[in-house]
Amino acid sequence: MPYVYECRQCRASSPPGPRRTAEDARQEHRDTEHGGLVPTGERIAYVPGSTPHPDGRYVSARGLLAGLGLLALAETATRLWGR
Repeated sequence: MPYVYECRQCRASSPPGPRRTAEDARQEHRDTEHGGLVPTGERIAYVPGSTPHPDGRYVSARGLLAGLGLLALAETATRLWGR
């Protein structure tokens, strides 16, 4: 999962990489540019669209239930009127 460190005060960001690499870049940036202080607006952000997000679902439960309901309805209709 690629993450980047972003400092909005400096308009600086790290290259995409693992979360641990972004955390290391954050600490290094704090130490060198801000004297160890935490700048306002900094963040570690997930790079969207690069890989599926681990917290995201591939199929929504609502869509799955709706699809199963339509299949059940179609099966019932074919049993009633298919003969």
